[in-house]
Amino acid sequence: MSKFLDENGLLYLWSKVKALLGAKVDKAEGMGLSANDFTDADKGKLDGLSNYTLPAATAETLGGIKVGAGLAISGGVLSAAGGGEADSVAWGNITGKPDVALKSDLTSVYRYKGSVANYASLPAGDSETGDVWNVEATGMNYAWTGQGWDALGETIQIESITNAEIDAMTEE
Repeated sequence: MSKFLDENGLLYLWSKVKALLGAKVDKAEGMGLSANDFTDADKGKLDGLSNYTLPAATAETLGGIKVGAGLAISGGVLSAAGGGEADSVAWGNITGKPDVALKSDLTSVYRYKGSVANYASLPAGDSETGDVWNVEATGMNYAWTGQGWDALGETIQIESITNAEIDAMTEE
């Protein structure tokens, strides 16, 4: 069963959020979002990374790049050398028109036929694939598959979330 948050529930939830926000730790002046908890050695290593340069790629040092078929590295420069898989790709006819569905194609997928009192009242024969009937007793819609009736959907009851459920969701 689906539930929603009504106006009373929203007001109650907001009071819970405000209470939780009132217990948060505020930013301390001059501290940013956290204290510097690094050791001097760790901080020194991180400070040393400001001048870090990725090594030039060679056959022995990849420098963060993996060389694949048809590629070569010379003087730290990655180049397409030819002769790889990319040269043998068959593109075919790329100017052809893609398949599209027209509105007339889609309007015949389902055809609403009307309403009947209950499931037993659905037509036993004389139905075509895509015929749809509403069953008033349950609010369920059924479509004929060519072999039987397939349930498409029904009316559902939606209830509001209770304050007790909000309490359970917001407990620490």
